[in-house]
Amino acid sequence: MAAQTTTLLSAEVSTYYERVFLARAMKRLIHEEGGQRKSQPVGEGKVVNFTRYTPLAVATAALSEGANPSETDLTASTVSATLAERGSQAKIARFLSTTSIDKNNKEKIEVFGQNMGESLDTLCRNELVTGGTDQLAGGNSLISAVAASNTMSVSEIKKAVRTLEGNNAMRYDDGFFLGKIQPYTWYDLVGDTTWVNAKTYSDVKDLYKGEVGELFGVRFLLTNNGHTTSSTVTVYSNLIHGKESFGVLDLATDSPKLYIKTPGSQDTSNPADRYSTIAWAGSYVAKVLNSNWVINVKTGATA
Repeated sequence: MAAQTTTLLSAEVSTYYERVFLARAMKRLIHEEGGQRKSQPVGEGKVVNFTRYTPLAVATAALSEGANPSETDLTASTVSATLAERGSQAKIARFLSTTSIDKNNKEKIEVFGQNMGESLDTLCRNELVTGGTDQLAGGNSLISAVAASNTMSVSEIKKAVRTLEGNNAMRYDDGFFLGKIQPYTWYDLVGDTTWVNAKTYSDVKDLYKGEVGELFGVRFLLTNNGHTTSSTVTVYSNLIHGKESFGVLDLATDSPKLYIKTPGSQDTSNPADRYSTIAWAGSYVAKVLNSNWVINVKTGATA
């Protein structure tokens, strides 16, 4: 997501803006971690199709001598995702720019970086929540039955891993599944003696963004943008998924990025040069590719 600015800005200033913008934005993109990244080429439409083939039945019968195996029909399902444009902008008055103590609009650019990160992260989070498979803590069958005491626990993690394994979900290349938890549910997990804090292995592993620890084959990332549902109590979504379970897509020539427009003769809509603009915009979509490979563990949390 490189910065794009007008030619009126020097390369040095453009690079500075890019660094400031992305530093704030990238911190927020926790839910994208572990997803397939793909850019739709120009001229190929806004709908992206993913084809998933159904595994073949195991072949255990002996072949007759000199005979070929029987023909097997391949079956597949298609998952489609539609790109959409996202973005936000603000006008910065000339008087404000020339009197503000916010040098080079650094804080304003950071605010937009944070907004882009949070917006894209929320889109990805919502897709994982709605497109995954629910696991209600405590063995409950109704979300209204989930109590505060039905917390995120070793038992719930083992159950989710069992489901993923039973569904033939693929682990990531390091042999782990990936989990995304919230501060309140993380608090309940770290009290377990089997929890392994990320700092104890950070010197031998490349850490994911926001990684806090691992437990029973799941590496966990902490996010303050987790999904909650208001029920009898606040119900927290904790996402555990396998490799290739979801995709994150943008358009090759329109990935979300920063736009800064400064006053000048080229802008006929701003004849008196009374303002500049800061914006982010781009095409983006997140899509669950296999709901059986994304488990949404819905729990209560210790007060």
